Amino acid sequence: MKQVTTVATPFRCTTPVQLRFSDLDTLGHVNNAVYFNLFDLAKSDYFNKVKGAMQDWRHVNVVLANIHCDFISQVLFDERVVVKTQTVSMGDKSFTMLLHLVNEDTGEVKCVCTQIMVYLDPVTLRPARVSDEWRRDLAAFEQRDLTAAL
Repeated sequence: MKQVTTVATPFRCTTPVQLRFSDLDTLGHVNNAVYFNLFDLAKSDYFNKVKGAMQDWRHVNVVLANIHCDFISQVLFDERVVVKTQTVSMGDKSFTMLLHLVNEDTGEVKCVCTQIMVYLDPVTLRPARVSDEWRRDLAAFEQRDLTAAL
């Protein structure tokens, strides 16, 4: 089993997720493909908290470029789970997010996911420097300088 390391800063976004019977596989635990849906829900919740509920998501220029998951322990249907989300670092054209799927009752980390989000130029749809607005909003939400984490 892979060792889970502690994070350097607290998670400022916790999203409760509801498991459905259809999320289970034939072994009786949550299917690995479902985790990505849970992480998408949590990432949407995170961005809503960072950018505000009035954000027009049709004009967001941030896309997923890379995702990596370490499955630590199985999740069973009767478990109450949450996803904890944070931005851990900021690059020139991208930023890295960390998400933990956690048993809400025990605090056990079930899965660790890292995602690299790339900022796109709204006209060319090519990678571009992350806007000052996104940099400011993410740093304000995380309450720290994200470029220092590089």
